[in-house]
Amino acid sequence: MRKMNRKEYVSDRAEDAGVRPSLREIEALRAMVASGKTTQAARALGTSQPSVSRAIASLEARLGEPLFTRRNGRLTPTAEALTLEARAAVIFDLLDQFAAPRTGIDGATAIRIATPPTLANLFLAPILARFITREPGARVHVEIGKSTDCLAAVAEGSADLGLVDQMPSQDGVRLEIFRRARPHALLPRRHRLASRAELSIGDLVGERILALSRRFPLRTKLDAAFAAQRAEPLIVAEATTSVFLAEMVQAGLGIAVLNPFPLELRPDKALVFRPLDLKMSLDTAVVVPARGSLAPAARALANFIRAEQPASPYSTPVE
Repeated sequence: MRKMNRKEYVSDRAEDAGVRPSLREIEALRAMVASGKTTQAARALGTSQPSVSRAIASLEARLGEPLFTRRNGRLTPTAEALTLEARAAVIFDLLDQFAAPRTGIDGATAIRIATPPTLANLFLAPILARFITREPGARVHVEIGKSTDCLAAVAEGSADLGLVDQMPSQDGVRLEIFRRARPHALLPRRHRLASRAELSIGDLVGERILALSRRFPLRTKLDAAFAAQRAEPLIVAEATTSVFLAEMVQAGLGIAVLNPFPLELRPDKALVFRPLDLKMSLDTAVVVPARGSLAPAARALANFIRAEQPASPYSTPVE
């Protein structure tokens, strides 16, 4: 084989980078991530080991960096490989939907969902009512718990889908973000700060604060913002759910700082949201397994959740 000089090599890499990867190459990547061995990946795809190796080499040429490193006799995916594989899962979910006959959802199979209580009560319950009306054969089982437990349930396969609005790190899952908001203060309509269009951290100094527990990223951000003001937040109570914080605001105990979604869906004319100048994005997401395709019923529900987005001045849908 003729050895290429550097100029030809760079040119060849540039040409590869301008071409979209083929579906076969992405299939090879997914099989390699799952198995860690070219022989097993080839067997899963019904092809030859050299074919898998060529597909991976082609992808690596486009990127200009390796996608796998050898460790203890296995090929371990790099961070770039895992990112590509996660993005590709959306494509294969869609292909599975096209391949599956459209005969309605089989009532013999329940969709298992894991979600924290605030999302379950204020968002998921009415969503499921509309979904089951459209798909009368659907059955659902909802497990309510902490966000970390919901992520773990999807990762280990005891739940098909999850819903979370806190994003701790968790291997084995992929987040499909469908809602985004900035932090808001929730306060009584008659509070002296309710007349402001937007609040600053400085406005909250000396105010009684109702806060999420310290395990939540928003609480960490809030504490840091007060520290930057050389002030201590006057926290009178902590809780692990936004619904309970809202109840305490309703009782006149203070101001809560939280994600307005899905609390904004609860009609309550006595309370108002005001955006807070806290630089943080609060996302709400459907949680799906990082590898493999969703069952048709679970994918139908995930798509329905993304499509059924209420209008609101406090949070926005994410396409």
